[in-house]
Amino acid sequence: MNDFTFLTEEQIFGTQALDVIQKRGTSAAITDFAILLGGYVSSGYHYNGDTSLESRTGWYWTKTDDGDNDARVVY
Repeated sequence: MNDFTFLTEEQIFGTQALDVIQKRGTSAAITDFAILLGGYVSSGYHYNGDTSLESRTGWYWTKTDDGDNDARVVY
């Protein structure tokens, strides 16, 4: 569990954004497994405007500091 790789803000939004993120975007439905592992999910954020339970998106933490000593999140 110590081998996680967190992306930087530049790898998500910047000129060095990963190809898959450029093609698919940053939103993705969160899985039940990710929720069980502690992933944050809210009923206010959904993938592609679909408001079903299956389309709820989670918040993803990045390696980039937000300036307040907290990780930036993507939702």
